[in-house]
Amino acid sequence: MKTISILSGDYFMQNLYWIIAVTVVGVILAYFLLSHFVHVKKTKKPLIKPDQGKYLAALGGNENIISHEIIGSRIVVVLRDYTKINRPLLEEAGVTGFIEKSDKLTLVIKDHSQEVYQTIFPN
Repeated sequence: MKTISILSGDYFMQNLYWIIAVTVVGVILAYFLLSHFVHVKKTKKPLIKPDQGKYLAALGGNENIISHEIIGSRIVVVLRDYTKINRPLLEEAGVTGFIEKSDKLTLVIKDHSQEVYQTIFPN
């Protein structure tokens, strides 16, 4: 019986096809994983273009807004009548979350809050 040392060239020559096959499968797997992540990154959800009319209608009109300010990714508004809020319309306009306190409504807008704020309140 002949023994083959792993350190000798005979071991690699006898298993050359297996080594090539495993390497090719690894390269193909790495290619597909990389292409998947590149594709996911390219197909990000497009930003919704802010529409002043839609936001104002969802907040109960311009006359319903007492005051407003922007804090980071959030727009804080004080309203006269909170029953006039149309949440589904705000979500459609791009609001990702709401924080309602007794005297304030905070609209969470992640990516482009400054642009939305300037669109709603252009002054």
